[in-house]
Amino acid sequence: MSTPEKTRINEARGWFRYMPISPEAKAWGAYTRTGGFAVALAGAPYPPRQHPKDHHFRWETGRVLHSYCFVYITRGEGMFEARPGGRQPVRSGDLLLLFPEIWHRYRPLAETGWEEYWLEFDGDYIRRLMIRKEFDPDHPVLHVGVRENILTLFLQSLQVLREEPPEYQRLLGTLATQIIARALSALKERRDLRRPAHEVIREAKQLLVVRPTRKENLEEVACRLNMSYSSFRRLFREETGFSPGQFALETQLQRAAEMLVHTDLHCGEIAEQCGFESVYYFSRVFRNKRGHTPTAFRQDALRKLRQHSTAGQVKKD
Repeated sequence: MSTPEKTRINEARGWFRYMPISPEAKAWGAYTRTGGFAVALAGAPYPPRQHPKDHHFRWETGRVLHSYCFVYITRGEGMFEARPGGRQPVRSGDLLLLFPEIWHRYRPLAETGWEEYWLEFDGDYIRRLMIRKEFDPDHPVLHVGVRENILTLFLQSLQVLREEPPEYQRLLGTLATQIIARALSALKERRDLRRPAHEVIREAKQLLVVRPTRKENLEEVACRLNMSYSSFRRLFREETGFSPGQFALETQLQRAAEMLVHTDLHCGEIAEQCGFESVYYFSRVFRNKRGHTPTAFRQDALRKLRQHSTAGQVKKD
């Protein structure tokens, strides 16, 4: 969504749209019933605008919906309550998950107000996605954080609701599935970061020592650590000053250098044992990083060892 469109929506202080669901949208397996946003000012009545009778609610009575709904809080604080999970505080960056046929209510704190974006969605495909363990009626407040990629999807949904381009109902259903995927990604990232960083890095180093530097192998390390690759890469660089690939490559080169000096293995065998794709790649990388070809490095290292050994023998005599 362009910046002018985003600004225009924010200046309006609130907007929503309720949609009739076509047979084509239901056949798509993912459709949107309603979407909108509201800026609830501190001390102002909530909700700030009247909604249709089957959706409007007051804190005193709450309500029940017949489809799933995400309510994304991007500013302010408040309170959420649902029958299974009880009452919970809500803060900026929380994604409220409203389940079908489950009573709930929510509102901002009078002293802070809040800004909310919502999308109500359903469909056969949606129902299959929403059975994941991360979406638990006992824990309906998802702490995903204020994320531009999630907010952008809500804004794109509002734009589609406003403009109704060709196949807009399918577009809305697809955007709903993208929000679900982004929410799962954010939850996984935040769960990964609860583990102490030094523990993650220590295990990562142990895994990187025995894996070549190809990206698929680095992604496997991230998977073993239960992290997304982007989160793993960022944390590793913050803690060590190296990217995982740089660290793994330096480890490979150090091991290769030791084998060049202390074994009689040919360069091809060393390249294979250290995880390089080929002896040619090994030779090129070694020269770039160490300033010598592997053969020249070995000759120079052995010459220095002989000189040191001879000097030591002369001094002893």
